Amino acid sequence: MADKTILIVDDDDMILMMLEKILSKEFKTITALSGEEAIEEYEQYHPDIVLSDYMMPKMNGFEMMDKMHERFGRNIFAIFMTANEQEETEFEVYKHGALEFIRKPIKSETLLQTIRACMDRLDAMKQNGM
Repeated sequence: MADKTILIVDDDDMILMMLEKILSKEFKTITALSGEEAIEEYEQYHPDIVLSDYMMPKMNGFEMMDKMHERFGRNIFAIFMTANEQEETEFEVYKHGALEFIRKPIKSETLLQTIRACMDRLDAMKQNGM
């Protein structure tokens, strides 16, 4: 899956570096520290998946995805991460176009398995003309 690209978005630079270290072993990675920066990176690179924190200052993950959908269309696939325990957050995730939802703290193997499964789903969707 080394030909697949993931845009990682988190306002915590330590978490961002940790996620990049884990994911760069199997995927091309691009990082952004804010929703605004993520939109710019998406426009330039068009990654396969956006892995984004939900809670960020200025623009949360849902607002970022809504802006991306407005600007680039609905075929943007996201996985949201959050430490938020509220059940409503999980329902909201899917309303904003997410493929998956991961609770923090994140275990590296869980993250990799989730992303591999999402990449497989995307490949299947592309083969079926979606």
